[in-house]
Amino acid sequence: GVLRAKKDFGIDAQFLQSREQADYASNIALAAGRADVVVTLGYLFADSLKELAPHFPKTRFIHIEGDIPAENVASFDFKSEEGGFLAGLIAGLFTRKMLVGVLAGMDIPPVEAYVSGFRAGVRTAQKARGQKIEAIVAVAGSFNDPVKGKSLSKAMIDRGADVIFRAAGNTGIGVTEAVKGTGGVYMVAEDLDQDAEIPGRVLASALKRMDVAVYAAIRDAVEGRLKGGHRWLGASDGAIDITEMKYSRQLFDPADFRRIEKAKNLLQNGQLTVPKRYAEVDSFAAPEL
Repeated sequence: GVLRAKKDFGIDAQFLQSREQADYASNIALAAGRADVVVTLGYLFADSLKELAPHFPKTRFIHIEGDIPAENVASFDFKSEEGGFLAGLIAGLFTRKMLVGVLAGMDIPPVEAYVSGFRAGVRTAQKARGQKIEAIVAVAGSFNDPVKGKSLSKAMIDRGADVIFRAAGNTGIGVTEAVKGTGGVYMVAEDLDQDAEIPGRVLASALKRMDVAVYAAIRDAVEGRLKGGHRWLGASDGAIDITEMKYSRQLFDPADFRRIEKAKNLLQNGQLTVPKRYAEVDSFAAPEL
């Protein structure tokens, strides 16, 4: 989104990488001291931004994942549960062993939404297939521990899971490695298009179109229309989707692919509400697909 805005609006753009949590506040302060608009990505930035934004009243902040109550911060959250739902539906329709897994990075609200949506998607696949499908969850406690991610993934595979959804940031690299090293096991990726990492073994990627939100917010800032506040973005905004599944499409029965498309349409038209909290999953009424 930043690079597209740079090209379209002729703005200067620089990037700072935070390698650990201790970098968050210093990088925000450094960027805010130099730029008119600062973009921060990720739930873990929220506390630092809440503290620092009032100290830079002339700087406009665009924050992804987290509600920052400040006049100079436009914050956006994504309905991760919708992406998780599509991932769970795909995993549930595909599984041969009736057992699928999720690797979660940390137990924070966006990940809880992903996992809750995934479980709702699996329930929907279970209804479509008329067979019980179990979903198991492993939490790594970190977004940056691929070794632990691989170990937890292998443990789920050893239990019989043949599809794993990765919702774990860099820890999810371990999912990819575990799947790559085990025949007959597949995965669904998160946030970005990762289908080509293991063509045919990555069934799909649940896309969180951060670029859509960032580009639109920068455009508003350039035009002097950016306002503080918080907004939720989902499939109906073009912000949640899945990949075209070009490497895996042939692995699915045409009827199942139609079910996936119908689910996408329900979400895009605002006709399906997906649970975002663990406590809401059991009361979720799976739609007929």
